[in-house]
Amino acid sequence: MNRIERFLIASEGDVAVAAVRTRQLPLLQDASEVDRALIATIVSELGTNIVKYAGRGFIGLQRLDAAGAVDIEIVAEDSGPGIVDIHQAMADHFSTGGSLGLGLPGVRRMADEFTIASQPRQGTRIVARKRVVGRAAAPPLDPSSQRTLGSGPPTAGCWDVSCRVCAHPGELRSGDQALVIGCDGGLLLAIIDASGHGERAYQVSTRLVAHLQAHASADLLQTMAGLHAAAQGTLGAAVGLAFADAARNQLRYLAVGNTRAAKLGAQAWRGVSRDGVLGERLPTAFEQTVPLSTGDCVILWTDGLPDLATHALQSSVSLRSADQIARRFLADSAKPYDDAGCVVMKWLK
Repeated sequence: MNRIERFLIASEGDVAVAAVRTRQLPLLQDASEVDRALIATIVSELGTNIVKYAGRGFIGLQRLDAAGAVDIEIVAEDSGPGIVDIHQAMADHFSTGGSLGLGLPGVRRMADEFTIASQPRQGTRIVARKRVVGRAAAPPLDPSSQRTLGSGPPTAGCWDVSCRVCAHPGELRSGDQALVIGCDGGLLLAIIDASGHGERAYQVSTRLVAHLQAHASADLLQTMAGLHAAAQGTLGAAVGLAFADAARNQLRYLAVGNTRAAKLGAQAWRGVSRDGVLGERLPTAFEQTVPLSTGDCVILWTDGLPDLATHALQSSVSLRSADQIARRFLADSAKPYDDAGCVVMKWLK
C-alpha cells in the first residue's frame, strides 16, 4: 500500500479532484466514513487557500503507523506571499480574499494536531494531522457516543455539556447525531435527525457532522443554510442549532424539522422548530433568543425522545451533571422504534 500521496494544486478543479480522490485513497483504509469526510474537507480547505492566496502549491498525505495508532498527516506547501499575521489569519471569519474566512480555523477544529510555518514572501507550510485509529481518534458515531469538538473558547468554564445518541434497535449506526463546538466566544450546540434510520440515515448525518466541524459559526442563519446545501441530494434531515453566547449570557436557537429544545430553570422556555426538511425545503428562518442564568439547563433532542419527557428531569437537573442528565434522558425516554439523540448544557456562569 502506498503510504504517501501528493497532489499538485493550481486551480479549483485540482482542489475538487484532490478532495474526491482523498476519500478513496488506500492509505485511509482504516478510517471511518466520518474521518474520511473530515480529511477530504481538510484537503479541500487547504487547497482552496493555496489557489486563493498563492496560486500554486502541493498537498501531500502520509500514513503514519506507530504503537497501534494510525495518523494521517496532511501537508500543504506553497511559495506564495506568506501570511503576515498568523494569529489574525486563524481568527474565525477573518479573510483577505473576500471569502468567509472559515478555512484555517475550520481545519484547526477538524485536526488533532495543527501547525503553520509562514513568513512574508517566503511561502507557507501547514501541517494537519488526524488520528484515524487509536485512542485519540474521533469517537465513532454509534450508540451512546459523545461528540465534543474543538478546543473551545477561554470561557469554557461557563458550561457543562454532554452529547448522547442511540441507534434504532437492531441497527449498528444511528441517523441521529449530536455535537458541540467551541467557536466565536461561545458554544454551538447541534442536534441532527437524518430521515429514516440505518446505514443510509447514518451517511446523511455523517455528512452534516463533517460540514459543521468545518464551518462552525455563531451565525445560525448562515450555518443552517450551509447544512441545507450539504444535505441536497440525500434523504434529508431535521436540524436544531443553538449558540450559547458567553459574553451576553444568552442562547440563540434555530431549528428546522422535528427537533426540539427546552430550557429548564427558574424561567422555563421551549423552542419552536419550523416545518421543513434540510436538503429539500428550507423554511423561513425563525431565530429565538432567551437569557441564560446560573443553573439553567438547556436540552436539544430529536423526535426519538417524547416532547414532554423533559418535564421528568426538571426536579433533578440541579443535582446532576450534564452527562448524568443526558444518560438518564435516553435511558428513561428513548422510543423503542427510532434513533434518538440529545445535547445537554448546564449554564454555570
